[in-house]
Amino acid sequence: MVKQLLSESQQDYLKIVLDLINEKKVARTKEIAHRKGVSMPSVTEAMQKLSQENYVQYSAREFIELTPKGEEAALRLTSKYAFLKHFLVDVLGIQDEIADKDACKLEHHLNKSTLDRFILLYQFLTECPKSDKRTINLFKECIKAAEGDFLCDSDCKSCFISSNFPHRFGEKTIHTLLSKLNRGQKGRVIMLGPDSEIRLSLIDKGLLPGSEFHVEEIGDANRPFVVQTDGCLIELDEEAAKMIEVAIEQPE
Repeated sequence: MVKQLLSESQQDYLKIVLDLINEKKVARTKEIAHRKGVSMPSVTEAMQKLSQENYVQYSAREFIELTPKGEEAALRLTSKYAFLKHFLVDVLGIQDEIADKDACKLEHHLNKSTLDRFILLYQFLTECPKSDKRTINLFKECIKAAEGDFLCDSDCKSCFISSNFPHRFGEKTIHTLLSKLNRGQKGRVIMLGPDSEIRLSLIDKGLLPGSEFHVEEIGDANRPFVVQTDGCLIELDEEAAKMIEVAIEQPE
């Protein structure tokens, strides 16, 4: 027997029905359409399909109810969404509105084993007696420092002050700034700092911690640096190149 998988849209419908039942005791087509942002005929079509698959009890012009199968699925989806939003807000410090949208996206695509690691990380950060919540509090200070909060912890702030780059040396690598490399050198991105606007622009370009790159062209105040990573050429102005800490292999 082939198990019928719910589409993302069907999953959203089940959560909406459950929310309406919990809030108003009943779920109506009109209210579902309003929350989902679709037409009533679209809701009717979706409810008919969910009814055929035994997730809801649906008849035209009547309230929509969840079957035991539908309620189980809706509760499972809702709990996954709630955990992910909680993680994004409480651990990563994401704004509530953004976290709401991102949690909804993540719940549809995260593999169960990946979700399991998110849960273990959350439990480690918040409940492990070895960390005693110090790790998550330090990370919150790191967020404040990364966002330029002048009241943040001085030790955390020092990691994001350009004069302190590079902030450490590896056993087999030398840490330096991308702006100090020569044409043809290869390296790996270690850290982005301290300007939040530059970090966001680098995220858009796809140059992230862990990215391996090759320097194609050396830039200056008048021309861009050019690096190649994953087959793509990325242009960086001088200011951005000075905010990227990289690791290169130490000479033998």
